Amino acid sequence: MTKLSQAAKGIGSIFVIAFVLLGLLDLFSIVDFGTAHGAPALAAAVILLELLLYGLSRKFTSKTLNFLAKALVVATLLELTLFQLPSYSMLFGSYEEDTLLPYQASISSATGVQNFETDQSDGSVQISGKDEVLLTIENVGHTVGSMKVNLEFAENTDRVKMVVDMADETHEDYRYDVARTVIINGQEDSEYMTCLFSGDVSMMRIKFTGYKDTDTFTINSIVMNQAIPLDISAIRFLLIVGLSTFAYAVIHSGFLKKSYGKTKGFCAVSVAVMTCAVVVLSVLITGVKLGDSELSSHFKLTYGNQITQELVDAFENKQVHLLKEPSRELMEMENPYDWSARNTAGASSEWDHVYYEGKYYSYYGIAPVLTLFLPYHMITGYYCSTNLAIFLFSAIGLVFLALTYMAIVKRWFRDVPSGCILAGMLVLFSVCGIWFSVSRPLFYEISISSGFMFVTTGAYFLITSNMLSEGRISLWRTALASLLIGLAVLSRPTLAVYAICACVFYVCNIRRSGKITNPETQETRFSKLRMIVYILCGALPIGALGALQMWYNLERFGSPLDFGIQYSLTINDFTHAQFHIVFMLIGLFNYLFAVPGFSTEYPYIRTPFSRLDVNGYYFSDSGNTSGILFLAFPVLGYLLGGNALRRLPTNRDRIKYGAMVGLPCVIMPLVIICSVWESGYAIRYTADFSWEIVIGALAILFFLYTQSRNRFKKDLFRYFMAISAVAAIIINGVQIFYFAFPVDDEPALCYYLESIVAFWK
Repeated sequence: MTKLSQAAKGIGSIFVIAFVLLGLLDLFSIVDFGTAHGAPALAAAVILLELLLYGLSRKFTSKTLNFLAKALVVATLLELTLFQLPSYSMLFGSYEEDTLLPYQASISSATGVQNFETDQSDGSVQISGKDEVLLTIENVGHTVGSMKVNLEFAENTDRVKMVVDMADETHEDYRYDVARTVIINGQEDSEYMTCLFSGDVSMMRIKFTGYKDTDTFTINSIVMNQAIPLDISAIRFLLIVGLSTFAYAVIHSGFLKKSYGKTKGFCAVSVAVMTCAVVVLSVLITGVKLGDSELSSHFKLTYGNQITQELVDAFENKQVHLLKEPSRELMEMENPYDWSARNTAGASSEWDHVYYEGKYYSYYGIAPVLTLFLPYHMITGYYCSTNLAIFLFSAIGLVFLALTYMAIVKRWFRDVPSGCILAGMLVLFSVCGIWFSVSRPLFYEISISSGFMFVTTGAYFLITSNMLSEGRISLWRTALASLLIGLAVLSRPTLAVYAICACVFYVCNIRRSGKITNPETQETRFSKLRMIVYILCGALPIGALGALQMWYNLERFGSPLDFGIQYSLTINDFTHAQFHIVFMLIGLFNYLFAVPGFSTEYPYIRTPFSRLDVNGYYFSDSGNTSGILFLAFPVLGYLLGGNALRRLPTNRDRIKYGAMVGLPCVIMPLVIICSVWESGYAIRYTADFSWEIVIGALAILFFLYTQSRNRFKKDLFRYFMAISAVAAIIINGVQIFYFAFPVDDEPALCYYLESIVAFWK
């Protein structure tokens, strides 16, 4: 009998015991089984899954299926026991249920402002605004193990803060703020609060506070010692089972130990499923950001922002400056680029627009305007939605990120285990940086997401053109790569560093492009015509787009190389900003080496932003994340870069592959990071360089794996990739979630994450 069948045989008795336990708890009113959210469904689902796995085990033996059977049992027991700790805490001690109507307490306002009203008919009290209201109970006279507040929320009231002062047998006077919670509109479980007091409570003061001046809520009753229902978290259950099983499979599965070359069909399907999952995730995030507005309304916008409307209107009017005219006060200023001087003079100005010689311009890239916003407006008469545009760019970029990664694997790393390939894909998706644009779809993120899309698509066609690998160079793919990388530069001038890399690769392959091999005789001949066509395919698209950008710069600022960012009207005067090398170090430290901090309080993983104690002004946008070294453990692979180069057979190969990895994955990302010294730190910039850094490190690790003959090192590498994938999902996921859904904007979602992690509350 296999371990799986043993587990399947024992699962029935386990759940019989679980159901008997729940039935007894329900019988004695300790836990209301009718509100034990998800427990019966979880038990039934796991039993069915175990039976399914048992049926599969009779056909073939699988270590991963055996582990999955165990993981299902362990995760279920954790959900029904440890993760329901607040519910079971009521089992110990003498708790008598007691209902308090607000009018039975002494009600007062902490500020003396009468912001509450008592309804004598039902004993409720209605509270408005942010001023604290106190309900004082002088003679409680019994133990308190839990409190449930029955609240009614008015429209547009999302949450209420509740804080408790109390005195018990260990302290005759009040212990201040000894218990606290936040009650969330629409989250019934948030109405319950566990109370870990000592003995009988003599007196209690319950303080309620709204978060906004417009908040209004009604307290109907406060129930002490009501049993806290079980609350099963499907997401927590799936994360435990899914991540643990995936990690086990990468390490131990005989099938996933097979090379990509032997499992390429399975890998292709698996990566396609992962890609669909992340695209769906971006859809869900975008849906939350759209709020309650109808989706159709975002296709018929009659207004827009600097990129979606103002540039569109300017181009349709056949001009490069924007239609808006600067104010007279702004034009009369000696230095209009000084934010404080503008405020002092009372000069109105368009925020973050470029002002030059009496005209407004935009320094943001024009590629998204030319490829989407302008055609959309010309065809429909409406302006394209920023949210939907960012989603579109990001989704396409994610798809081509997967295609680029798999194209690299197919050409150079067919001998790497498929489990490690899939783990690398998860790391890339987690750390690619585009999530910060999807999560905050402002007009700033348009250029970021557009650039991300064009770089990933350009990289895919460059790699599949065989320019960097063996095989005949594809001319049409070469031309398409040139066009897309050129559009990346027109999205963000910063991305010109990758255009430089592409040009280097184009030039290095000019001679090889003219070689034609007869597939039958394997004879090779040289075609000068094909070489000329290759040169045109590589040079014309990117050259034409480069000429367009230089003309655009010349028309605006009188110089083909002036992009105009120094003339922007923002918080800093870039016309006088001085360069300090330490400012580059701030970016390098925070983007690469910032250490994540772990705590037991929401959001559980947070990385403090460091200005390195610089004595000067350095701008940092809201939100930050850990350094990529901790977001993607495979980046440590660069420490083995020298070893990888030494394993290459010739100096020619060392130069070739050193440039292929070093230029786009190390040097150029570092150039981008250093270039932000002037504009400051912004989390959205990670989409410009994160996935490039990670993909280069994975290439080094995969190459060393294929070269190694040491079985222990290969086993260790599978452990490393499994841990890296799980860590990347958790560390990146929590920080992305915290950035995407601020507590003030999405308290219900934040509470849901909190309930998944903080099971002890």
